[in-house]
Amino acid sequence: MDLVLLCTVPDNFQAEMIVAAMKENNIPVHKRDLGNAGMLNLLRGNSSEGEEIYVPRQDFCKAQEILQGMGF
Repeated sequence: MDLVLLCTVPDNFQAEMIVAAMKENNIPVHKRDLGNAGMLNLLRGNSSEGEEIYVPRQDFCKAQEILQGMGF
């Protein structure tokens, strides 16, 4: 599957909101922790290291529309 970067968000809460919206719209999604985000998410439940959201290339335009509808 050819994944492309949809967006980068500052924390895990925003990333999880986007992941949930993509899944609700049947768009496969992958979240990648930046820096120490993965460890901080485990320890504190959130991080400010940043998260990248990836979607399949063929779903990119639809995913962008959903993201814009969410105010991102």
